[in-house]
Amino acid sequence: MQVFFGLNTFPKHYASSVATIGVFDGLHRAHMEIIRNVVQRAKELNTHPILINFEPHPKVIKGEMESIGGILTSPKEKMKILKNSGLEAILFLNTDRELLDIAPEDFVKTILVGHIRVKELIVGFDYRFGKDRSGDIYDLKKFGKKFGFNVNIINPIKDSNFMIKSSRIREHLLKGNIKEANRLLGRYYGITGFVVRGEGRGRELGYPTANLRLTYKHKLVPKSGTYLTLSHFKGFYRYGLCNIGYRPTFEGTELSIEVYIFEPIEGELYGTEMEVFFIERMRDEKKFSSVEELKKQIEKDRMEGLKLIESIKEEREVELDVIN
Repeated sequence: MQVFFGLNTFPKHYASSVATIGVFDGLHRAHMEIIRNVVQRAKELNTHPILINFEPHPKVIKGEMESIGGILTSPKEKMKILKNSGLEAILFLNTDRELLDIAPEDFVKTILVGHIRVKELIVGFDYRFGKDRSGDIYDLKKFGKKFGFNVNIINPIKDSNFMIKSSRIREHLLKGNIKEANRLLGRYYGITGFVVRGEGRGRELGYPTANLRLTYKHKLVPKSGTYLTLSHFKGFYRYGLCNIGYRPTFEGTELSIEVYIFEPIEGELYGTEMEVFFIERMRDEKKFSSVEELKKQIEKDRMEGLKLIESIKEEREVELDVIN
């Protein structure tokens, strides 16, 4: 799978492709169904399956990030998730004011037809495009007829009678409903960061932690609390706990992300990139009356986490296939 950033980098030999287009934040189960249809249709037509994406997220350009709480998937995460999807190429369009202000018909004529020259476009039922998202699937079908490409619409994909949408997943994560978010995603939700030096309190307590600094500043961080996690670093996957919060026992004022790995780790992790996948939320963040009380709670969390791992060992292999 090839990846291109910017319209002018996209090769001409991908003309007459079957494409899908959208923000695809989260690459959840409904998104993956659209992509599956793109790959299948491209095989039928003996052409290239491609995905057209936007980077950064339009909400970043509009200054509306706070309204959604953060981004579910960075470009790097999207590339990793899609590497075995069957897509031949991903094109990241450079999202700027000029792109966001283009009229729906001009967007189709200039970008989809003029530059990319799509043969067929497959999108979800709620796809919107153009200035102020004023274009819809009916406009898209009309422009398809006018400019000579086919348009296929994928019906809603539901879970428990509710549509699977990125906004619903964000809502679950911000409320700490990690298992519900994972179910809609079809995999564990994860964050990525570099291990940086902290205050060393975890080591003093007997539970050394890796302090993470996010690599993607717009990434959505789940609700504060303690989670059972699966971390990926230095080529290994290891279970552990992740505490997200402000460390109220120590009068902390800045949000911290600290990861404790159950198995002993050889050597230092400072500067190491670590992916942390959230399996289950175990409890809220709490201010303890003493350090000893905190240590007892951490040990209780550790024992509970180890028990939970035993109950998900069969699931583990499936999830690793998804996130590798």
